[in-house]
Amino acid sequence: MKKTLGVTLLLSCAGLAAAVAVARPASTAGTLDANVGPGFTITLTQNGTKVTHLDPGDYTINVNDQAAEHNFDLTGPGVSQATTVDGIGMTTWNVTFQTGTYTYQCDAHASLMHGSFTVGDVPVTTTTSTPPLPGPLKAHASAKVAGRIVSVHVTATRSASFAVSLWRGTARVAHATAKGTAATVRLKAPKAGRYVAKVVATAGAKTATASAAVTVK
Repeated sequence: MKKTLGVTLLLSCAGLAAAVAVARPASTAGTLDANVGPGFTITLTQNGTKVTHLDPGDYTINVNDQAAEHNFDLTGPGVSQATTVDGIGMTTWNVTFQTGTYTYQCDAHASLMHGSFTVGDVPVTTTTSTPPLPGPLKAHASAKVAGRIVSVHVTATRSASFAVSLWRGTARVAHATAKGTAATVRLKAPKAGRYVAKVVATAGAKTATASAAVTVK
């Protein structure tokens, strides 16, 4: 008789434990602390550490609004909670965070007081910077004479191919080429007279011209 009673009591206790286990609510993922004020400060922490990433789930947020000129406004997927700007005090929010990005701010000073964090596996967005377009191609030429030799110094705003010609009136009497952003070419004048050194700089589809006049004695 005693043995039967003991077995019955044991089974009853096991059933009660199972019932309690079934009735127990799911545990929350954690507790967060939200603070705004005094001064221009706004924070969201977990165990004293700033929140930057969380796992999805249910959270309890203890909000401490310590300034009548600020508020704590939290928004993100499935969540929109805020204290009033002119109110102060403690409040508690029970929220469910989903995968995504959440932001918090003081609505009265959003440019100064704000923060954000991610929840779950948020896709990383990469941006590819476009290199700046090159500026306009410009060329410059200067020339000096030593006897019958005309030295032409040419420059360009970027690397280019230079075609340098020495002209007397409408006749081309000498020609040379060079490459780079700067170069010096030497052209021989056939006789004394007035000459013009003409330069054509080419970089890709862009061209630029320059010239310099000299007198050969």
